[in-house]
Amino acid sequence: MDDTNLLKAIYASATDYAIITMDNDGVVTSWNPGAEKILGYAPDEIVGQSGSTIFTEEDRKENAPQKEFEAAMESGRGADDRWHVRKDGSRFWGEGIVTPIRNVDGAHIGFLKIMRDNTARKQAEDETLRLAHFDSLTGLPNRTYFQIRFAEMMAANARSGEQLILQVIDLDFFKQINDSLGHQAGDLILQQASQRMATHLRETDFIARLGGDEFVVLQPNAHSAGAGATLASKLLDALSHPFSFDHHEIRIGASIGIAIYPIDATEPMQLLEKADLALYRVKSDGRGGFSYFTERMDAEAHQRARILPALRQAVAELEYQPEVDCNNGQIIAVEALLRFSNPTLSAYPIDQIIKIAAGAGLMPTIGLWVIAQVTAQQQAWKNMGIPPLKVSVNFCPNELMNRTVTDQLNKFLNQSRLHPQDLEIEITERNIFETKGQGVIILEELRSLGISIALDDFGNGYSSLSYLRRLPINRLKLDREFLKEIPQDRSSRLIVEAVIAMAHAINIDVVAEGVETVEQANFFRKKRCRAMQGFFFSPPLSSKDITELLLNPRWKSEWPGKPKQKKKSKHWTAGDNR
Repeated sequence: MDDTNLLKAIYASATDYAIITMDNDGVVTSWNPGAEKILGYAPDEIVGQSGSTIFTEEDRKENAPQKEFEAAMESGRGADDRWHVRKDGSRFWGEGIVTPIRNVDGAHIGFLKIMRDNTARKQAEDETLRLAHFDSLTGLPNRTYFQIRFAEMMAANARSGEQLILQVIDLDFFKQINDSLGHQAGDLILQQASQRMATHLRETDFIARLGGDEFVVLQPNAHSAGAGATLASKLLDALSHPFSFDHHEIRIGASIGIAIYPIDATEPMQLLEKADLALYRVKSDGRGGFSYFTERMDAEAHQRARILPALRQAVAELEYQPEVDCNNGQIIAVEALLRFSNPTLSAYPIDQIIKIAAGAGLMPTIGLWVIAQVTAQQQAWKNMGIPPLKVSVNFCPNELMNRTVTDQLNKFLNQSRLHPQDLEIEITERNIFETKGQGVIILEELRSLGISIALDDFGNGYSSLSYLRRLPINRLKLDREFLKEIPQDRSSRLIVEAVIAMAHAINIDVVAEGVETVEQANFFRKKRCRAMQGFFFSPPLSSKDITELLLNPRWKSEWPGKPKQKKKSKHWTAGDNR
């Protein structure tokens, strides 16, 4: 067989490869059986037609056929790895080469294109890439892809001189949803939350799921910092609407931290750290909002870095501040207040320490310890013959929403054989709002067990009189801010009188916190307030000192006159309410 016949035989038998020749203008001059099999065109349908017919519309607009020819002429060989189009319009991944054809004199007379259908391998590679770069649950880019795009976008914005806005988004109380309703509910919320957020983004924006309930959004080419607030408000509104799962209406909300390149940082990881600090501020301030990074947050981060190691090593203890009956001066309850004996922590107010502990996820563990100590102390008082006494324990949102804490609370009561009504949970109205309605459900469960519920710090700016009747509470504790101008200021007196009358009308007892003068004590006695608490009666006391006081209340014989006072506890600071 001569060379010509051999080449013809190879040309005809290569059915797994498309072998196509074109002239200098890109017009098809020959078409082998492999090309017919792969592309669907018979030779008489395609020969004489432009070879660009088999390219996608996008590639034709980009002039890809001509670019292939130019690459082949320049280097002697051009790559042909791209999507192509069959006669029926379907696409396949064609992988091959394009080379120039020259005659015996070396003159260029056309091009040879050899390729095969490599769609299966391409799809396998794409799937591998998708799994490596995209979250399987939400379909959003994952942390790996985010880091790639983050660096690319930052570099592009550095060239353009525009700002790049980074938003870090946390879904509020997502873990509690998983714990109470299961991971199926959690997965559904993640999917729907992703879809809701994506609808508010520009085509140029980028959203990714970093893991768990944490998302990030990149806004490139932002003309002003205000673009971050505009988008954050839209995202918060989208996530504030209830989600539905198995006949449950679930409300979660979100918290967002914002940082801006190049204002806050010029490196990707530094910018992410700044946005995380802003997010921490939102969560510490009650969640359900957004915040831009500030230098003050940097200072607070250094402060947390000092407090947290000390907090993890500190020895916790409880002090107790009594509540006295307005009618006879008897101690009817005590509030358990958390304290830490540590030189580093002594420089900070207890409220600030607790806020940092809550942000670090330590409060559920601390809360379990407090409950164990309180129930053990109540049992000890019972063994001493002290009449049953209600002890109030302050809860923050992540304690209330932690099922382990609430389950253990019931367990401790059963083990100590105490009556549930001897324990009271105190929580602020602001903190109830933070739980997006889930906290109310848990409080109702606790109250159904017989545990008393107190609404703490009523009147500090978050209170709603109309909302009170819908809360499962037994007692209302007036914030000390209400007492500053009592009884001198007429407006303050009228407000307090109205709150007390309203509470009595819906069978809620009122406790006045922060009573410091005999005039204040006499005012609340006359207004039928149920109980009072404050330095007029006693500062927070150690377990030993409160026990002595319970055995011998020093002011009972002097009631209603001014009782003898002790000095303040060395750990006490004005405004303590834990």
